Amino acid sequence: MSRKIAAVLAAVAVAVLLPSPAQAHGQLAFSDPADRSTVTEPRESVRLVFTEKPTQAAYFTVKAPDGTRVDHGWSGGEPKPLPSPVQELTLRDGNWEPQLYKIGFPTVIPVSHWPQTGVYTITYLSVASDGDKVSGEIRFDYQGRLTAAPAGWTPPTNQPDPQLLGQTAPPRQPAGSGNATSGVEAAPGPDPASTTWPYWVLAGLVAALVVGGVLVHRRRTAR
Repeated sequence: MSRKIAAVLAAVAVAVLLPSPAQAHGQLAFSDPADRSTVTEPRESVRLVFTEKPTQAAYFTVKAPDGTRVDHGWSGGEPKPLPSPVQELTLRDGNWEPQLYKIGFPTVIPVSHWPQTGVYTITYLSVASDGDKVSGEIRFDYQGRLTAAPAGWTPPTNQPDPQLLGQTAPPRQPAGSGNATSGVEAAPGPDPASTTWPYWVLAGLVAALVVGGVLVHRRRTAR
């Protein structure tokens, strides 16, 4: 019996020691082209769809295989229903609860030209309404015809806004407001220390119970 108790306690300890779910608001729902897909024809733009509208300070790039940028700004499209709902986790009263997002917020990134065949990389960096960092990259293989750069083309050299690098949420835009600036600041995310420390206290208690159970078992078998 003591072995079963120790095994159960050990399993509980492992579960408790696992990291708590990360906040996940405003994440990428899908992209066009999709990650690891192949594009065979030149296109005027690429598209990313998020579960929240990116901030005005959001940062996007499209890089050719040699690292040269071919993006030309970005704009937000009209919100549309997602092909399938996306589930994210929301912290409510200290508990992580799933939440379904059914509306997607498109970001359109114009592509100036297609100078090479090979793997192109789309990168994105933004901040969600709860202060979480939203970042990632999409890679796709371009095997279409090459196109020339527009007259007078110069690759962009802009860098991410310091607010993004510091993960401080800039003012949000209300859905459907176009490029109008909202005067409402995004609510800051919960302090990680205030939401994660109970897990470690509980983990310590469970670990102590496991050790105690093992010791009791060894004493009984030694008799």
